[in-house]
Amino acid sequence: MSGDQKPGAHAPLHGPLRSFLKLLVELDSSRFATHRIKSALLLLGLLAGFGVLGYALPAWLSRYF
Repeated sequence: MSGDQKPGAHAPLHGPLRSFLKLLVELDSSRFATHRIKSALLLLGLLAGFGVLGYALPAWLSRYF
């Protein structure tokens, strides 16, 4: 069980980083146009979310400090 893994072996990636990388790969190499459009819209939404957060958070903090 635990003896099967090599000492230097890493666990596979899970979580938000893996999801982000899958979106990038699907956007680039998917055969279906709907999958590409969906991935592109999700990435644009993610970028817009970071943009709003990058603007709103400092503006909100500047009111209190």
